[in-house]
Amino acid sequence: MKATRFKFLLLLLFIACSSKDKDGDVPPDSGNPDNGNTTFTLSDFNKNYVFLESNSKVKDRNFYWTTLVEKNTSISSLIENDEDLLAYLETAKQRLNTIANQNNVTASQYANALKFSDNERIAIATAIKKVVKSNTTTFVDFSNTHIGPSGAFNQFSEITNVDRYNQLIVEEMLLGINQIIDTYAAGIEPVYPDIDAVSFDVNSAQYKLQLKLLVSDLNTNKDSYKLFYEPFLEFALGILALNDRDEAGRYFPIQNDENKEAFDYLQTINWSAYDYSIIAILGDSPNSSDDLANISLGGMARADYGVELFNQGKAPLIIFTGGHLWPVHTIYSEAIEMKKYVMDTYNIPENRILVDPHARHTTTNMRNIGRQIYRYGIPTNKKAIVSTTKSQSEYLASSEYLTRCQNEMRHIPMDFYDRLSDFDLEFTSKIEVLHLDSSDPLDP
Repeated sequence: MKATRFKFLLLLLFIACSSKDKDGDVPPDSGNPDNGNTTFTLSDFNKNYVFLESNSKVKDRNFYWTTLVEKNTSISSLIENDEDLLAYLETAKQRLNTIANQNNVTASQYANALKFSDNERIAIATAIKKVVKSNTTTFVDFSNTHIGPSGAFNQFSEITNVDRYNQLIVEEMLLGINQIIDTYAAGIEPVYPDIDAVSFDVNSAQYKLQLKLLVSDLNTNKDSYKLFYEPFLEFALGILALNDRDEAGRYFPIQNDENKEAFDYLQTINWSAYDYSIIAILGDSPNSSDDLANISLGGMARADYGVELFNQGKAPLIIFTGGHLWPVHTIYSEAIEMKKYVMDTYNIPENRILVDPHARHTTTNMRNIGRQIYRYGIPTNKKAIVSTTKSQSEYLASSEYLTRCQNEMRHIPMDFYDRLSDFDLEFTSKIEVLHLDSSDPLDP
């Protein structure tokens, strides 16, 4: 054990001090026969791609690369048997064992012990790059079979080196694992603390006991971990479960669940018969004494207006967007409750209504609508309508909103066109929306 830890520490020192070229990349290892040319053209997104599933939908949504690795024996074996990554796994297991056997451990101490340091993230991502570079053909096939067609890593799609491509995926994954641990173990405030924060007082005896039990259980099972990320990923998933934060995994695959009727129907639509593809209505949570427990007056008003547009024949489908937001841990999704409301009030058929029951912010409202447009085969070059309140519609069209999208999601999810009224904007979605973003773990 000491030998493996010492070896990985040497790796850290080598990476931090001497291995980067002027662009920050590791120079190629010309001695390996499979290192000659890692340049490749990633296969395109395929709307018919079927996502693989593990025993955790939350993991599948936030860290799909790990699901793909674990389902592919060739890839998992290459990573599992890499000396540098194996050394890091042993180091992670030792840290898990050490903290599990300490007393009076604080939540912050658990968090600091069971996440990746900056130097470790650099070393691990570099080790992954070397593994890929040494096994180019295998990883090109892996990337073109799953990574490209899934669209789940779309923001890296312009990268033309398969080793760099997988390195970037792993770098993002490690940051995502750390962010979950910082938020839901250490209690560091996320971007939107009112709805996304840890569910407990992290300094309470109750929470520290729950963390101790979780870590003890993970340590008992540590010998089952074969891949470098497993100890800390399992800790991250465990603390999400402790906080009842499974929002990311709910309803999937949604085209077989809440959206099945509409998904089946839209395959038959003559899109040329309509001016617009869809009518998108942004959600609103109950937040005043006059609201119902499951739906706000504002949500009903927005839904009423969406039905008016639908009845005018503007588009063949309505999509409601809004997740489980307020009050915190509500059992109600804005989108699903608006769907129920218009079906009950106006007898709108279920096959004319899509829902996005995940979006937690105005940024991800537009992103998630775009995901359904691309994944369901709704014409991407046909304009759609987004309708909301006057103030929110003006905000959508502002430079402030575009800046927020870029800062929080690293892409602009749509292009806006004409304003049709105080409430309505024309838009088309951009393919960048497909990227699964583990920095937003409740709705990646």
